[in-house]
Amino acid sequence: MVQTLQEALEDPEIIRGLQHHPRTFRFTEEVRVVLTVVERPPHLYVKEQDDGSLSVSGPMANVLHVMASSLNFTYHLIRPVDKTYGYKMDNGTWSGMTGHIRRKEADIALAPYTRTEDRNKYLEFTDSLYSDVLQCVAGKGQPEIDPWGFLFPLDSVVWTALLASLVIAWLAMVVLGSNNNKKSVGRFTWITDLFLEHLRVALRQDLRLGQRRGSEMLLVLGWMVVTMMVMWSYSGNLVSLLAVRYISKPLQTLRNLLDSSVTLIMTRNDVFIDFLLTVKSGELQELGNLYKVGRVKYQLSKTFPDVMEKLVTKGHHVLFSPGLALDRLAANYFAKTGRCDFYKMRESFFPLTHCIVALKGNLLVRAMSYRVRAILESGLYDHWLMSSIPFSTVCRHAPSIITERESLAINNLWGMLVVLGAGLLLALVTFCLELYVNKRSGDGVS
Repeated sequence: MVQTLQEALEDPEIIRGLQHHPRTFRFTEEVRVVLTVVERPPHLYVKEQDDGSLSVSGPMANVLHVMASSLNFTYHLIRPVDKTYGYKMDNGTWSGMTGHIRRKEADIALAPYTRTEDRNKYLEFTDSLYSDVLQCVAGKGQPEIDPWGFLFPLDSVVWTALLASLVIAWLAMVVLGSNNNKKSVGRFTWITDLFLEHLRVALRQDLRLGQRRGSEMLLVLGWMVVTMMVMWSYSGNLVSLLAVRYISKPLQTLRNLLDSSVTLIMTRNDVFIDFLLTVKSGELQELGNLYKVGRVKYQLSKTFPDVMEKLVTKGHHVLFSPGLALDRLAANYFAKTGRCDFYKMRESFFPLTHCIVALKGNLLVRAMSYRVRAILESGLYDHWLMSSIPFSTVCRHAPSIITERESLAINNLWGMLVVLGAGLLLALVTFCLELYVNKRSGDGVS
């Protein structure tokens, strides 16, 4: 008759083997282990067969198969009625998988458990199979036109270099040049005219060279060649860049989220909620207070695909969940629609472990941890995990800039029109000041 794990752990030889040689330990006779499971994609999938029995698949199921073979045990799967990790009820008993473990109805809980101070009092944790963080995913904005796109054909470094070259060429001309109208034109006016001549070259306007010496002529021609090459490049890129559309991603930090009006959707994650209740100040306390102002909705994780498609894409809701789960949801949405309509906030918080657990003091957990470590060091778990999520990386670095081919409209050009209008207004003001100054000068002479 096959021994149960609880019976096997009463054998002194087995206890010594687990205590002193956990790395190489193996049951000499087959042992039967009872595991409690709940489905937690993409780590574990649970399926009920026609006869009522359960089967598991996914990366954690692969880990289970490796351990069963390495440690020489068979297993029987059970599932809690509420299909949860479990929580302490008002009568003092525990529900879910934790209840199975504490009542010794199951030996091991096969699910990605997060280690917490409270759980550590009554559960034994293996090494973590995977490390994750809680993140928010939001819907991308609609493609927008940047009216200042006419500045982008040249990089800021190029604009700076062009301005520096203008100043250098002008100063060099001041040093090399000679004032041919010293009697009729003041030195300041002559220097100003030289600067405007070089500026006209950059703006591709007409230029009167007048009488120049060879060195001066060479300097002016060199400046003309430089500006023509740069401006030809600018003109060639300008039209194409006016077709660029920018996809807004305004929520990047927790502060952005708190200052916005979006609604946060999450599961009733007892671990994270309990943590928020202990925070007394700062942004995390503000996050916990969002529920009081009606900006938090609790949803079952199985509804998240519909939530992503119907609510998050509209831009008024964000989804709060472990990062890998969000990658899976975005990947499934891409497989269905071929679009990447979501982005993750840059800031993440609350690190999560993914451990297999048993009752506190269970000696088998130490032997299981050595197998977990070997699986992690070989890279197998990450490989199984990524293989279970097709298109998992397609939307991870989706561009925030796209191009579209369409006719130029006022939406594309109003930035340039603003610059033109500001220049004309400045010219008008300058012209009026000149008229006023000339009139005052004439009145003074008369």
